[in-house]
Amino acid sequence: MESNLAQRVLWILWPAFLVAAAAEFLFFAIFDPSDLRLFGVPVEADSVSVYTAGFFFFWAMTAAASAMTVFLQRSPFEINRPPLDADDLPQGSPKRSAAQDATGEAPRSGNSTGDGSG
Repeated sequence: MESNLAQRVLWILWPAFLVAAAAEFLFFAIFDPSDLRLFGVPVEADSVSVYTAGFFFFWAMTAAASAMTVFLQRSPFEINRPPLDADDLPQGSPKRSAAQDATGEAPRSGNSTGDGSG
């Protein structure tokens, strides 16, 4: 599971990094950092700080877009599968019942509703 998460994080951050670099090159090829204004007030920071802030802004925006893409491309199995195995689900869980029906196992002794009423 952790390698899958690491893989997804890399699917998000690496393309976002590349696109942020290209976006920064294009943006600052057109706009000079000393001419930028924020809410009508000139930005009083050195050029390197503006370049750095611009890069991280572009990286955050493209990472958000990549994260949305990775989130939306998940299969129905990944979305609907319970985080626990069927045996670890609570008694009376519909997914536990469906798993037992699929395997042909009889319900275990005890209350299937899980409310302690016998």
